Amino acid sequence: MDKKEKFKYKLHQAIENKRIKKEKKIPQSKIGINYSIAINITIELITGMALGFFLGIMLDNYLQTKPLMLIIFIILGIIVGFYNMYKTLKRYGYFN
Repeated sequence: MDKKEKFKYKLHQAIENKRIKKEKKIPQSKIGINYSIAINITIELITGMALGFFLGIMLDNYLQTKPLMLIIFIILGIIVGFYNMYKTLKRYGYFN
């Protein structure tokens, strides 16, 4: 009987561990939401920098001030990108 009780005890532990692991899993919908937030933030940041870059190049060509406008608009684009990233994170509830 000792072996039977030992087997039942181990079986019960294995079933309990499996149940606990199942409860700890993050649902797929939550993972999808987190990926969505990450992609949205990345797009916000890259868009600001890219627009600053292209506007800087266009103004440099128009005004013939080669690196000046490019540098200014890249810096402005980075600032705008981070501001948009902050607004996006605030909308998702990370800054309350």
